[in-house]
Amino acid sequence: MKKTFLFLAGSAIMFASCGEKKAENAGPSQAQIDSTVNAQVAEKEAAMKAENDAKIAAAAKAQADSIEAAKTTTTKTTTKTTTHTTKPTAPAPPPPPPAPTTPKPNPRPGAH
Repeated sequence: MKKTFLFLAGSAIMFASCGEKKAENAGPSQAQIDSTVNAQVAEKEAAMKAENDAKIAAAAKAQADSIEAAKTTTTKTTTKTTTHTTKPTAPAPPPPPPAPTTPKPNPRPGAH
C-alpha cells in the first residue's frame, strides 16, 4: 500500500509540473506594451508641438517688428521730404554751334 501511495503521489507531482506556466511570469502583455509606447509617442508629440509653436511665434514677432520698423522709417522719410523744398533751376543754354571749317588745299595737285 505504501508503494501505491508513493506511486500516486509521485505521478501527481509529475503531472503538476508539466502544466502551463502562469501568464504573470511571462512578462508584460501586448496591451501594456502598447499603452507604454502610446504614452511615449504622445509625450514626444507634445514636446515637438511646443518647440514648433515657439519657432512660429518667434518668426511672427520678427516679421511684425520689421513691418513696424518699415512704417517708422517711412514716416520719418516723408516728414523730411515734406519739410524741404527745392526751387526749380533754369535749363542750361544749348552749346554754341561748331565753327565752320574750310577745306585744306591738296598738297599734291596731280594725285587723288
